[in-house]
Amino acid sequence: MNDSIDKMTQRQQGPAALLGLVLCRFVVPLWVLMGGTAKLIEGSPRLLPEHLRKLIDGAVDLHVALIAFIVIEFIAAALMVLRPRLARPTALFMLGSFCLVLIWEMINGNFTDCGCLASISPPPWLMLTIDAALLIGVCALPVPDRLQVDDRIGWAGVTLVAIAVASIAIMHVQRDGVMVPVTPVGPEGAGDGTGDPGSTTEPPLVLPAYYQPDPGSWAGTSVRDINLVKWTPGLPADLDEGRRYLIYYSRTCEHCHELLLSHFEFDLPAPTTIIAIPESADGFTEDGQLDNPCLECGDELQLPVGVDWLITPPVVIAIEDGVVQCAQEAEDAFDPACLPWHGY
Repeated sequence: MNDSIDKMTQRQQGPAALLGLVLCRFVVPLWVLMGGTAKLIEGSPRLLPEHLRKLIDGAVDLHVALIAFIVIEFIAAALMVLRPRLARPTALFMLGSFCLVLIWEMINGNFTDCGCLASISPPPWLMLTIDAALLIGVCALPVPDRLQVDDRIGWAGVTLVAIAVASIAIMHVQRDGVMVPVTPVGPEGAGDGTGDPGSTTEPPLVLPAYYQPDPGSWAGTSVRDINLVKWTPGLPADLDEGRRYLIYYSRTCEHCHELLLSHFEFDLPAPTTIIAIPESADGFTEDGQLDNPCLECGDELQLPVGVDWLITPPVVIAIEDGVVQCAQEAEDAFDPACLPWHGY
């Protein structure tokens, strides 16, 4: 009996216990706080993992979901620091949840950006490696009840963190719709093809604070019925005539540049209009812009600034006589799925 007590005491006081204490009470909380702080500063639903975001969109407002994730992450960090007995189960829950979400992202084909840490987000597989390593450490190492905090002080601290973070997140994240002038699509007094968004007598539209399209559902529908197209200023008046491509891209997107360079540099098989997507709701990113190789695409159009466009560029829409033949988000330059006028 004494031997077992001595072994338990040694396990709670040895180097492994110290490492477990540092891991669960400091390292993991800081790791969780990094993600929560990035989401809070950015204030954009685009920091939610892409396929999780698409899964919950429609069931819940994405701004509300983002606020909930931010508050949960800050509460979890506070629990691990201020409530020693809850440090390990909280760390297990958070890291396990992170791993499951990342596995879901990769199952659905997202190997490029988890969105977890804003502009410095690593690919999902790397983030999964880090989270899994931390999770194994939390499972394997003992976590002693050292650095205790009085129960009332600990719970008061957790409560204050929850209230403060929720208040800041609600004020910073939640956004109203955006009122912008939008040129209607098609020949009925629509854009003249000059790309001038001011050439309209239509009243301004109130666009949503964020927009997440579903291009996979557009095939066979009229181009006039697609919100993304209706909200694009300056589209050509002959959009309903013949074959045409619309390409929504980002000026800083290397995949977009590869697509345009590979298939739209010259000898276009159909008239093509390219539309720049603002990198954030605040506008376009000036750093890291790539040259536009499509010299025959005409003037570049722009989506309105102020909306958080939750779009993975490039988005290619192939149109024939006003009907969408196919639409593809994150189109691949080397194995395209929606370039029918190129023979794909």
